[in-house]
Order: sequence, then C-alpha cells, then structure tokens
Amino acid sequence: MNTGKSFRKPDELRAAGDILAVVMARLGLSGRLREREALTIWPEVVGSEIAKRSQPLRIKDGVLQVRITSAAWRQEVLFLKKKIISSFAEKLEPGIVSDIRFTDH
Repeated sequence: MNTGKSFRKPDELRAAGDILAVVMARLGLSGRLREREALTIWPEVVGSEIAKRSQPLRIKDGVLQVRITSAAWRQEVLFLKKKIISSFAEKLEPGIVSDIRFTDH
C-alpha cells in the first residue's frame, strides 16, 4: 500500500554530521563553530608548557585574545605568534585564526 510518503534508499542516506554541516553553513554559523573550536584546541596547538601559562579568552573575526600569566611569558609567545597561527591553519583551516592578541592582565 502506498501511503504517499517517499523514503530514501539506503544508498541515499547521509551522515548526521554532513547534514548538520550544511545546516550550519546555511545559517552562517559554521565559521563561528570553527572559531569556537580554536579555543578548545589551544593546548594542542601551543603545547603543555605555554598552555599552563595562558588562557584563550575569546575569538572574534579571526582575532584570538589570550591571557598570559606574566609579561615575561607574553614576550616569549609573541616570538611564536606566526608559528601558532600557522598551526591553527593546519588544524582548522586558514583564516579561522588570523591574529592573536596577548594580554598579561
């Protein structure tokens, strides 16, 4: 009996993650989600020594703001800034983190 409903064949099924990615992109949220991911992978990107002495605070329009425990460590990570941005580009995608602003307050 045909109920008028159309069902997908098994080969037409899509993973929930794929569907979610499309919906997020259509709503303009995929970039924001990737930015948020930058905050969570900070320790992986910078390593445990810097991660112990820093805290990513927020990211907006590609600018990541990070609190550093001291002015001395701030100088240290400033030297690594380009390398850190490159690591983010490899792990996420280029442009998600385009700049980093460090503060020791």
